[in-house]
Amino acid sequence: MNLPPELFLIAMFVLMYFLLIRPQQKRAKDHKNLLKALKKGDEVVTNGGIIGKISAVDESFAELEIASGVSVKVQKQGINQKMPKGSVKPMTKSSSKAKAGSKAKSTEKKEK
Repeated sequence: MNLPPELFLIAMFVLMYFLLIRPQQKRAKDHKNLLKALKKGDEVVTNGGIIGKISAVDESFAELEIASGVSVKVQKQGINQKMPKGSVKPMTKSSSKAKAGSKAKSTEKKEK
């Protein structure tokens, strides 16, 4: 069975549309809807991997609280996904000191 070249090109375009173009458009639409629906109190992850809770939102920026008393302003386009409520766990000073202490101990062991 020998297909004409025009039919082959059309079939390739249709295949590329359903495998590449259409899913990309769907992801872009979902991301746009996510950004429109952002509100104060939502927990999100940025494209850089920073997890935080939204403390303020305006037209093109959002302010994230990444630790108690530490806020960063990011572009809304830089927000990757919304996390379920309760995902952001505050890091206590004692747990951060314990982690730093265990790293220092493991470094000392490696040096010996």
